[in-house]
Amino acid sequence: MQSRCSIMALSVCAAVLLCIPDQAIAHDKATLSTATSSTRQELIDLQKDFLQAEERGDAEHVKDALADDFTSIDTNGDSSGKNDFLRDIHPPERSGPPPILYDFKVIELEEGCVVVTYQAVFPDSHMEKYQHLSDTWVKQDDKWKLKFQQSTLNLWSAHDLD
Repeated sequence: MQSRCSIMALSVCAAVLLCIPDQAIAHDKATLSTATSSTRQELIDLQKDFLQAEERGDAEHVKDALADDFTSIDTNGDSSGKNDFLRDIHPPERSGPPPILYDFKVIELEEGCVVVTYQAVFPDSHMEKYQHLSDTWVKQDDKWKLKFQQSTLNLWSAHDLD
């Protein structure tokens, strides 16, 4: 199981690296750091707003944030499109502790295309308590849209018995 997950993680990393165009690699560090710093906080705030809308079941906000060709890959490996994803957005039946989100990073692939990665702890979940998440945002008509989302379960969290 561990080698299968390691191979999958390496495949995802390789796929992301292959998507980086030669122009992005050719930019000097000053250009990349300026571009990253100018959009970093905007994207982190956008990501947090999206996650809060998802938590409170605000389907309209979530729908507006998703690209038409949105794809999600869940911790179990299942994938879904925009309509399937929206079907699961509804106000919570009971309130519980909110997820703990931390360690946000913004990786600019090219102008108008970024990956926001972050860590999450879902206190009410036993098997999927600790996750790594990556969301790819693209700028369409001067508005950021979520195009791709992947959740990866920490291997040790399935055995967390606290």
